[in-house]
Amino acid sequence: MKKFSTFWQVVRDFWRTGKTGVALFLISLFSLIYGDIALDFEIAQGWKGHVSVQNVTKDISAFIPVVGAFVAMIIGGIDLMMLLADFIDARRKKRIEEAKVIAKAEGKAEGIAEGIAEGKAEGIAEGIAEGEARAYRKFADWERRRKEAEARGEEFTEPLPTKPQDNSEE
Repeated sequence: MKKFSTFWQVVRDFWRTGKTGVALFLISLFSLIYGDIALDFEIAQGWKGHVSVQNVTKDISAFIPVVGAFVAMIIGGIDLMMLLADFIDARRKKRIEEAKVIAKAEGKAEGIAEGIAEGKAEGIAEGIAEGEARAYRKFADWERRRKEAEARGEEFTEPLPTKPQDNSEE
């Protein structure tokens, strides 16, 4: 497939620079063919010398604008096809670029969503660890006060620290 597209790229590059030569070649070729047909007709009608040469020249002169218009239509058609192909290719490339931008943006959005989810999970884990540490510190402080009271020989009546019942932070 790559060789095919390279071939067409060469053809397109040639067409952009060599179109005039192609047009002149085609006009000359068609005029030559028509001149041969006109000459054969004059010979079949009976050659009359100078008058026959004038008739062939007159026919070719009348044919040149016709063949020029015909070649112009052919070249215009090819130019139109190339213009449409360029337009379609440009639209295709634009859509590909837009898709890349959207995919990149969606990738960022997915990354952000993943980051938020990871952040929440880490926050929850840290919160649990922090809560456990606070609970352990409260218990350790309570245990220390209990042992100090025992060492002094006092009665220790402070209740065991538990979770707050009113969901407030301490």
